[in-house]
Amino acid sequence: MIKNYIKTAWRNIQKRKFHAIINIVGLVSSMAFVLLIAAYVWQTYQINSGLRHQDRQYILQSEYKKTGIGLELTTVGALPKALREEYPHLVANYYRIDGLTCIISNGTAVHEESVSLGDSTLLDMFGFELFEGNPSKALTSPFSVVITESAAIKYFGKKEVLGQNLTIRNFAGEKHDFVVTGVLKPTSQNSVTELNAALSSSIFLPIASEAYFGRNVDNWNTLWIAGFIELQENVQPEQLAIPIQNLLRQHANEEVATNLIPQLKPLSSYYLNDNKGAIRQLTHVLVLIAGFLLVMAVVNFINFTVSQSFTRLKEIGVRKMMGSNRLQLILQLTTEYLMLVWIAGLGALALYPVLAPLFESIMLTALPDIFELPVSFFVYFMLTVFFLGMLSGLYPAMKLSQNRLLESLKNQLTNIQQKHLIRRILLFTQFTVTIVVLIAAVVVSRQVDIFTKGDLGYDKDYLITVQAPRDWSEAGLHKIELVREQLRALPYVKNISLSYGVPGSFADGIQQVQKVGSEDEVDALMITSDRYFSDTYNIPLLAGQFFSSREEATVDNSKLVINNKAAKALGYHTPEEAIGQQVSLFNNRFTGTIAGVTDDFYANSMHSASPPVIWFSINNNNQYRFLSIRLKAGSTFDALTALEKNWKQLMPDAPFEFRFMDDTIKNMYTVELQLQRASQIATVISIVIVALGLIGLTALAINLRLKEVGIRKVLGASFRQIIMLFSKEFYMTFFLAVLLGCPLVYTLMDKWLANYTSRTELHLGVFVLPLLGLVLLLFFITGGIILSVVKANPVDSLRNE
Repeated sequence: MIKNYIKTAWRNIQKRKFHAIINIVGLVSSMAFVLLIAAYVWQTYQINSGLRHQDRQYILQSEYKKTGIGLELTTVGALPKALREEYPHLVANYYRIDGLTCIISNGTAVHEESVSLGDSTLLDMFGFELFEGNPSKALTSPFSVVITESAAIKYFGKKEVLGQNLTIRNFAGEKHDFVVTGVLKPTSQNSVTELNAALSSSIFLPIASEAYFGRNVDNWNTLWIAGFIELQENVQPEQLAIPIQNLLRQHANEEVATNLIPQLKPLSSYYLNDNKGAIRQLTHVLVLIAGFLLVMAVVNFINFTVSQSFTRLKEIGVRKMMGSNRLQLILQLTTEYLMLVWIAGLGALALYPVLAPLFESIMLTALPDIFELPVSFFVYFMLTVFFLGMLSGLYPAMKLSQNRLLESLKNQLTNIQQKHLIRRILLFTQFTVTIVVLIAAVVVSRQVDIFTKGDLGYDKDYLITVQAPRDWSEAGLHKIELVREQLRALPYVKNISLSYGVPGSFADGIQQVQKVGSEDEVDALMITSDRYFSDTYNIPLLAGQFFSSREEATVDNSKLVINNKAAKALGYHTPEEAIGQQVSLFNNRFTGTIAGVTDDFYANSMHSASPPVIWFSINNNNQYRFLSIRLKAGSTFDALTALEKNWKQLMPDAPFEFRFMDDTIKNMYTVELQLQRASQIATVISIVIVALGLIGLTALAINLRLKEVGIRKVLGASFRQIIMLFSKEFYMTFFLAVLLGCPLVYTLMDKWLANYTSRTELHLGVFVLPLLGLVLLLFFITGGIILSVVKANPVDSLRNE
């Protein structure tokens, strides 16, 4: 019996190829997108799942009652180790990272790398395996190093490098050989080796080498250490609250002990919840978009199937007359509809390897290979396909099978008004979803344009940043300043500035600034730089000078520069009023004079408002990380060639690895860019589904009323009258969908935009232009099909009457 159902279903599909193709294309396009989104979401939720005991592991972060003390991402360096040693019944293991950036070389291979200076517990705690080396001793000796397989190939051209040397330069400009004691096997994506964009390492050094880098991880005043702890079984993180406070009171200074509130973040969900849960929110939105598309495809399928009812009535009547009962008819029709959905599902699976590279390039993220996905993934997908098949096919099958025998043979449908109402409801749902997806895509694109093309308060064009080799001695600062002046003399270079941070990577921290004699404090972002920063970034100077004029040979180290927002927060009514006033920093340990006031600018991303800023002269601490280079317009290639050539002559041991500020800014909005591209893909697919549905429904409606069209033409009906006859139902349904869709998408997007201080406006044009595009699509599809019928000779449709 089942075999007969399948054969009959296949015969009916072949008989109605046009309608079958429309249904399958709509379903395949939506299912393929859903499959790609599902793979991306599955992969995202797998991050950190491969770590040993990840369900008991936590990242120690910090919340401070008073700003300007430490970083939220990190913790007190000595704390994780002390918890393990003094409370072993609570803490089973720990690991700490002091993130460094060092120049590493091996003969001709020279690179600037992010390096993790950490505990020897790395391999055992997280279950990482070595391709070569002894896991228990790999990170115990000074001047040893563990590297990944990719790093081994990068520096040595092979994986078998045990005992080889890498030369690593410290912050004093000294060099020392480190012996490779282990080669790490590839690991699944995790938040240990890739804590964030700034701390993603392929080079791991033991804490035993910390003296060479001038670090002291075990110091209770070291506040920039990324700390991980693993709890004993059945221990809850709340049980560490009192032990942590006890340790801080016993060992940390009073300022840290009274202001630090440690936060234990579960490692298992850290990636999803980091950056205010941006990744988790993105996955939710992508799932919602995929759900919308799936609903559209299913609605299109049901609508099309119900609309085909007239063409199947005689067939149903004959089957009933031959003895088929209602259950058999339902099974036969459901089998046919299930087969269509299954073909679409298999087509989506077949398209996955083809579309995955395109999806990766558009979404800027890698997808797992189809063979890397677990069996459960495909089981859920197949169950979803089966459910959609039943959902899509069962209702039309039940409606057709309940028609009375005599009416079926007469080609009449029982409850025809109910049938038209259902079709309109389904079409209304489809139009509403399309309107929501299309307008949402427009809003997201406009918001991303504000981020990437908006006024940042500085000029990002023709601006590159280069990480400078660190030598924070007096001689090292003097040398890099000479390099700066020699590069500035190149004809393609407009200006150069030396600083500790650059937009998107300001790591100087928040400092509390107060006017001398006042107790009111202002939280301000501190930027350590030279006197050329504002000129290089084209930040307007509102009053005074940026540390000093160019005519002055040296910079007075007591001079400071603030932005307008900081000036107002300090109580100065005008930028000019702030010039010459004294302010204190570092809990009154430093007093400086305001030399200049700049206009406000976005120091980091536009997710939050531009902050108060205070510039601190680089000559006070000799610490720098970047050279920002302003190129002259129209000479980018020649400028980069000249810069690289001179760089190698001036600093042969340091790689010339630059980055355009445009790219830096785009990387600040990776989540928004992914959302923009996903919404654009969804828009295209939704329009394709709607177009296919309109083509099918219009063609079907006309085929069922060909004789009526012929009679109307003979009686003198115009093209406009005929087109209105067939399309008024579509336009009326579309108008009702606009009444629901516009308020709905306005509410959704207004809520989304509330997350940003700089946001696009939801003005009338945002809604009118997409709606006008949909109206034109509706007109051309319905009008084009109807025109082909109107042009036909009415004799052809009436000759059988």
